[in-house]
Amino acid sequence: MAEKKEIKARRIHHTGRGSQVMIYLGKQLRFFINENDWKVLPMAAIIAGLVSMVIRKRFFVNMEGSLIGAFALTCVAIWNGCFNSIQAVCRERAIIKREHRSGMHISAYIAAHMIYQLLLCTAQTGLTMFVIRQLGVPIPKEGFITPWMLADIGITMLLITYAADMMSLFLSSISRTTTGAMTLMPFVLIFQLIFSGGIIPLPAWSQPISNYTISSYGIRALASQSDYNNKPMTAVWNTLSGMKGTEVGGSVSLGQILDALDTPGLEKYRDTEVLKAYTVGEVSEILNSADGVLHLREKEVLHPIRLREAVDVLLHDDSMQEIRETRLLPRLLGDSAPSVGSLLTALAEDEGMSKILDAEIGRTITVGQVLDALHTEDIAKEVADVQVNPSVTFGMIIDFLKNNEALQHYRDRTLSVKTTVGDLIDIFGEQNVKEFIETRTAQAAHKDIYEMTTDNIVENWLMIGVFILVFALLATIALELIDKDKR
Repeated sequence: MAEKKEIKARRIHHTGRGSQVMIYLGKQLRFFINENDWKVLPMAAIIAGLVSMVIRKRFFVNMEGSLIGAFALTCVAIWNGCFNSIQAVCRERAIIKREHRSGMHISAYIAAHMIYQLLLCTAQTGLTMFVIRQLGVPIPKEGFITPWMLADIGITMLLITYAADMMSLFLSSISRTTTGAMTLMPFVLIFQLIFSGGIIPLPAWSQPISNYTISSYGIRALASQSDYNNKPMTAVWNTLSGMKGTEVGGSVSLGQILDALDTPGLEKYRDTEVLKAYTVGEVSEILNSADGVLHLREKEVLHPIRLREAVDVLLHDDSMQEIRETRLLPRLLGDSAPSVGSLLTALAEDEGMSKILDAEIGRTITVGQVLDALHTEDIAKEVADVQVNPSVTFGMIIDFLKNNEALQHYRDRTLSVKTTVGDLIDIFGEQNVKEFIETRTAQAAHKDIYEMTTDNIVENWLMIGVFILVFALLATIALELIDKDKR
């Protein structure tokens, strides 16, 4: 009988921490099957699918798309992690209290949860990355930290999910009921997303708060991995492009235009050179370069004409009236002397002169032949350093317009200007405007925290790892004090 009691006592005796970890890990796996904890996996796939359909034409494509994609994927990871463990502790709080008093090690219990939740988060992350790839999110093949970018993104997603999981485990540890835990979770999610510092601009006083959120480091890591800073910024151009048909303009007086020349915005450009001073040699080089495209030397200066065409010009051109009225041999023939016009008319009407009138006179002469005849190349070499024109600055043009008495006299004259945004874009060339806007807005949107460097990405990973350890430690401390709960 004593032997049986001794055996019974050994059976209820609690084993060491390592054995307890395995016992509670087995318990969590039974929860996964029997308590329907497995439902978080298909839910993760569905959420990933919905988000992928939104970001698949943006992520890794442009700046705003990369930031939106980073924010969306961070939301997915935090959502998955929070739902994994928000009820894991509070639903068996009474059991934990009783077993703790019987000798259960809280550290073993939390360690079992950490292992189980890591396996669950890994499965969720794998499903998420699979769905993202299948739905066509343009993730490059070559990675930055690992050989595959999909693996790089997957590591970041796993860390964010696991950190959110540990945060929810802590919330579940301090909640006495599942209702209390579920009530607390939305506030924590809102805090994580609002103060992430990614999509939603934060006022200066609240910006330091983002350093205490998982979401902030998650977005930084994902935006860095998507090479945010080296992508074009297309939002402004897309908006402007959609306004091409919008009419702009109105009425403005010449006086208003002249007064606008005194604005500080224009004053700072006074020394800007509008037209530089050119030498004969520089002009010659420009013309020679242009000739390869415009073929100026091949342009015809003179070309053959028929005699009939020359006669027609003399007979019908108003400037030739005096020549037509001139009489030939007036001293010898007197009043019967014929005029040049009458002779030309008779010549044009004489059928016998038809062959002579249809004959061509002159020959084709090109610009190149004229230049060669004048020896312009030799002359240009001799005076190559002679300045052709003075330098003209923007300030000189402003002063000319402001001091021009003729313009001042017409100050009250009203000018009506009406055009469209599209016409203004066409003046400078659509491609030029697009490149200018995308380049300048990208420079303005550049952020060092999103730089694609190994140090930057690893640093964000380590910070998320700190959150994991801190929340796991806080959950352990909270449960170590469970005996102080008198209810």
